[in-house]
Amino acid sequence: MRLAIAFVVALVLAAPASAMRWLDGAGHSINVPADIGVEATGALTDVAYSVTVTPADEGVSCDAGSQFPVGTTQVHCTAADADPQSFNVTVADNTPPDLVAPGDLTAEATSTSGADVSYGVSASDAVGVTSLGCDHDPGHFDFGATTVTCTAQDAAGHSTQKSFTVTVHDTTPPAISGHGAVNATTELPAGDAVNYDSPTATDLGQSVSVACMPASGSHFALGATTVTCTADDGHNNSQTTFNVNLTLVDTTAPVLSGIPSSDVPQDTEDPAGAHVSFPTSPSAMDNVDGLTPVGCTPSSGVLFSVGTTHVTCTATDQHHNSASAGFDVVVTLVDHTKPVLSGVPGAINDTTESPSGKTVNFALPTANDNLDGAVSVSCDPASGSTFPLGTTPVTCSATDTHGNKQEASFSVTLTLIDVTAPALTGVSSDRFVEANGPAGSIVTFGTPTATDNLDGPLALVGCSPASGTLFSLGPHVVTCSATDAHSNVGSASFHINVVDRTPPTIAVPGPTSVYATTPTGIPESAPAFQGFRAAAFASDIVDPSPYITDNLGSFAELGPHTVNFIAHDASGNAQGKSTQLTVLPMPPAGTPPLPVPAPAKPPANVSKLQVFTGSGFVRLVWNTVSGAVQYLVYRSQGSARGLADGHGDLMYKGTATTYTDRGLKNGVEYRYVVVSEDSAGNQSAGVAAAAMPRLNLLRSPKDGARLKTLPKLVWTRNAEASYYNVQLYRGQQKILSSWPVAATMKLKRTWKYEGKRFTLTKGVYRWYVWPGFGGRAAVDYGELLGSSSFSMTR
Repeated sequence: MRLAIAFVVALVLAAPASAMRWLDGAGHSINVPADIGVEATGALTDVAYSVTVTPADEGVSCDAGSQFPVGTTQVHCTAADADPQSFNVTVADNTPPDLVAPGDLTAEATSTSGADVSYGVSASDAVGVTSLGCDHDPGHFDFGATTVTCTAQDAAGHSTQKSFTVTVHDTTPPAISGHGAVNATTELPAGDAVNYDSPTATDLGQSVSVACMPASGSHFALGATTVTCTADDGHNNSQTTFNVNLTLVDTTAPVLSGIPSSDVPQDTEDPAGAHVSFPTSPSAMDNVDGLTPVGCTPSSGVLFSVGTTHVTCTATDQHHNSASAGFDVVVTLVDHTKPVLSGVPGAINDTTESPSGKTVNFALPTANDNLDGAVSVSCDPASGSTFPLGTTPVTCSATDTHGNKQEASFSVTLTLIDVTAPALTGVSSDRFVEANGPAGSIVTFGTPTATDNLDGPLALVGCSPASGTLFSLGPHVVTCSATDAHSNVGSASFHINVVDRTPPTIAVPGPTSVYATTPTGIPESAPAFQGFRAAAFASDIVDPSPYITDNLGSFAELGPHTVNFIAHDASGNAQGKSTQLTVLPMPPAGTPPLPVPAPAKPPANVSKLQVFTGSGFVRLVWNTVSGAVQYLVYRSQGSARGLADGHGDLMYKGTATTYTDRGLKNGVEYRYVVVSEDSAGNQSAGVAAAAMPRLNLLRSPKDGARLKTLPKLVWTRNAEASYYNVQLYRGQQKILSSWPVAATMKLKRTWKYEGKRFTLTKGVYRWYVWPGFGGRAAVDYGELLGSSSFSMTR
């Protein structure tokens, strides 16, 4: 320790006096240097200083060695019998790091995008380098110059920067493949176009386009031509050369022209043949020799025999290339005389009832030729063909073996006539009709369908007597007829027999008692007897005066009697009803007579019976009858009726004054009888009415519609119909007949029918529709679907 202190002291003594501090103590004093400042040389920096004690008989001790860290360190020194002393040692880092970087670098490109370049940088610092980095790491560098800046920094925040340039360039030319000589031949003395495969080139691993001059496909002269091919990568280029050797050869035959493209015909009347000159002179052109001679066998102008002779023409060039072509010379023995036709028919005039025409037969003419003899004859149209209406020319012809053709013509005229009357179908069958009153009965029946072979369905079918008119009692013949456009009338008849098979209605007095006027009974002359008999009442729908009979006879004995009253009408129909009559013994003198029964007067018939029909139903409406407590409605069909009072089947019984009968069959006539009944059970004779429900198959416009715009006719589709016939009438004149396939037709403002033009102007129109089955030529029409009217108001 003493030695160390002495060393230190020696150092301090050597220091300038201005660096020492002297401190007086009680007995000793410690001499320390002034504050020291040095530059750092590392993490710890050696610092020399000296501390002494005065007097120097004691040692001194300090709490610091000779190495100090960066910063300010306070050194404390002590000695015996001395006051402690201190001083500061400051180590500072004011020197930046030392940065080592490469100089500018140059690299050859290894790809089209540049090259990979590596480099190294380093840095040192007395204290230490805290960071070292460059703004472009070693690795890929693009083409061109890139400046790289590197920075080093120490712990004190001092930094050093250095920059260098990395340049990537391409100094290597493309690699181009070699190409051998190209050998070609041509038949053109002036040279020819030659195609060849261009060489290939690569640079930096990529293909580079190669340009050759002359280019492939260029025109090359005969002999050797040098082709130079260049590949350029944009920095350098490479070249290669090769020869195109073009040699003249001749393997092409001459081209013939002037050869006839078809047979050369020649007519002759000489069986030995004819001298034939070709229509053109054949020639030949060679690609090398030019114009070349042509030889033909047989040659032009020599004698050719009758028939076909083949001619061959040949041309050969100087290199022995030959070309041949041929054609035929056809020498025909001429026959200019046409066959002679005989037996040609004169004009034929015929009639038909078919609009599509008629089959016409005629005798076939004959023909004879001066060389061929008999020649076949054909006619157009042929015999047995169907000829249309009007005049058709017929041409008959005969052709000999030499093509000489003779023709002759005549005409066939067909005139449309109509002698066939319309046919009526759907004619009502003969039937009995029940009388509905003393005058008979209104009878309705379906109008037959009239179809004409030319006109088709006919809308105007008339029946006499007409449907819906009053038929008197007894038999009637109804005749229905229709007239076609040519005044042919078709008719059909059926029988209607109006009969009265309905018995009268009878009302009788209730059970009655009378006094005998004799010991054994009462005669019919007695007022009581006559009053009882007169109380019975009968009425009949047809007979206004039915009469009544009974089984009482002329005398009624004492006791009860069942009295049968029977009402009879003029047609022999009878209806009976029973009551009770009791004859009491004669009373004592002065006994008043028993009351006489009031007449059994039934209620009156209903009045104003109205019938309304629709599809499948009939509706009856009537007025209330005074004294009637209920009404009965009976229904019968045709001549078959039920047994209830002879009116038919009882359909309704009640107090209402209306009844609707549903579920009926359209097109069938039903007879209804409405009877009023009083509280005593007495019934009126009844009021009868006939009704026929119908389905209205015409849907639009409604019957009687008033229209401002052109109507669209719509009807119910018939599933079996192939088409429909729609006819439009204005008054009694048919102005339109059409055959639509669909169940609808839009009327136009104007149209043509039967050669006349019509316009849908103001007025009343009626339209009819029939279904048609099969083809129109079959003239097969169903029953009229219906007719309806409409009015155009403008």
